[in-house]
Amino acid sequence: MPDGSVPGDEDERPVTSAAGDAFRGLLDSLGEVAQWLDAKEMGELDRTEGFRHIAHLLACALDHHLESDPQRPMFTRVVGPFRKVQGENPDAVYMWSAIDGTKSYLVGGRNVGESYLSVTVHGLDPSDPNIERVIADVHFDSLEHDDDGTYEITLSSEEPPPGHHGNWLQMAPDAHTVVTRHYFERPEAAAADPDLHLSLRIEPVVDPGPAPTWTEDHLVERLGAVAAFVEAKTLGMPAPEEQEPIAFVSRIPNELPRPASFRDSGLDVLGAVDAHYSMGPFLLGSDEALVLEGTIPACAFANVVLWNRHMQTFEYRSHRTWRNRSSLDLGPDGDYRIVIAHRDPGVADWLDTEGHELGIVFWRFFLAEERPGPITCTVVPLDQLAGG
Repeated sequence: MPDGSVPGDEDERPVTSAAGDAFRGLLDSLGEVAQWLDAKEMGELDRTEGFRHIAHLLACALDHHLESDPQRPMFTRVVGPFRKVQGENPDAVYMWSAIDGTKSYLVGGRNVGESYLSVTVHGLDPSDPNIERVIADVHFDSLEHDDDGTYEITLSSEEPPPGHHGNWLQMAPDAHTVVTRHYFERPEAAAADPDLHLSLRIEPVVDPGPAPTWTEDHLVERLGAVAAFVEAKTLGMPAPEEQEPIAFVSRIPNELPRPASFRDSGLDVLGAVDAHYSMGPFLLGSDEALVLEGTIPACAFANVVLWNRHMQTFEYRSHRTWRNRSSLDLGPDGDYRIVIAHRDPGVADWLDTEGHELGIVFWRFFLAEERPGPITCTVVPLDQLAGG
């Protein structure tokens, strides 16, 4: 034959490769997730956002589970205006890196105006990808740092020798990620600010040498990890009625529990250990408003955010769907009155539902000097409010 092949070779060649099988397996997995979402009872808006959520999970997984290298770590941004997963925040930038619990690393950075900054090491439970226990954590105020805010942290299983300069977080064999949180109290969303640049780096203590060339086996493994992540955050999430009660979570529409400490909650998920949270659903008709009233205690940072049912922020670049302490019209003792409604009722602190009849209200208070007080929730007709 002109190409030098032997008749009959075509029948003996494999139809697929292992890499091709893994890639098609990822596509099949995404198809199962799509079927799962389509089978759920929800409106057009919620379903549309659900498919966007799946796409965002895939984007996150490609960064963190296909391309990450714990031997040669690099911080990458977790979420932003165009990638919304796992209850992100307009006032924060989150950075993530894969690590190996048997190795040692140096994390360095500088405070660039964060109201709250922390570093947390997480461990993975192989039997449940949604369990990511906190192994070690530190916030900026408890770090040894220079006058300009520069700091360095050693991540290692063994304590550095006496005379070591800097900070130490003790690793464990199951350590697999390090997450940094950078919270800003500004009038506009820090997460959408193209001019905000963090000072942050991570490097291994022992140089691992050049990265090896990708192999088919490695690609197969990594594509499997991508599929597993998307499945875990969709098919693998228990329904609300199947979840254990959480002190800071309400299941009753238009009610919020008193904020409670995440550190004391016993939850092994990607939460911020220095936070008091309060979370609950809102359910509002077109002519109704939900009024939130309470007091912000002395703390490093506080804000309230609206999410859709997939725990994604509403479009905060174009709509006022969140408030932090700097943008709230507070009373002299930190008192607030916030109105959640489908249209502007003419009050100082209005949160736009952006057309969502059903959504989630989420409060954060960091390094509060005392437990935040109750949040009073009242549903009222819109026309009873000033300017309504």
